[in-house]
Amino acid sequence: MIKHLQGLLEQMSRELPGILAAAVVTVDDGMSIAEVRRRQDIETAAAAAYLASIVKSNARAINLLADDEEVDDILITTRQYHFIIRHADDQPFFIFVMTTKDEWLGKARMLIKKYEAQFTRFAGYFRENYQ
Repeated sequence: MIKHLQGLLEQMSRELPGILAAAVVTVDDGMSIAEVRRRQDIETAAAAAYLASIVKSNARAINLLADDEEVDDILITTRQYHFIIRHADDQPFFIFVMTTKDEWLGKARMLIKKYEAQFTRFAGYFRENYQ
C-alpha cells in the first residue's frame, strides 16, 4: 500500500518540475506515510510533523470564524517557495507539496486536486493502520 502511495507521489512530482518535496501525512500525529524530495537538504518528515499542527490549528480557527466553510487548501509563501497543504475534513491525512516560487501556483493546486482522489481511496487503510 505504501509503495503505491510512494509511486503516486513520484508520478505527481514528475508532472510538475517545480516540486521540491511532497508527502502524504497523517493529521493526528504528523507522520509522513510516503514522501518524495528533490533536494537532500529538505527534511520532509520533520516538516510534516509541524505541518500537522498547522492543519489542526487551521481547522479550529475556521470553525470559530466561519463554521460552515470548508478549507480548500492552506497556502504558505516565502520569498523562494510555495507550501501547499490540502486536507479534506473527512480524511485522516493531508497532502503537502513544496514548490519553487517560480512554479505556477494554479497548476500545482490543480495537480494536487487531480491526485487527491487517488490518495482518498486509501483512507480506510490510513484509519486502520495510523489512528
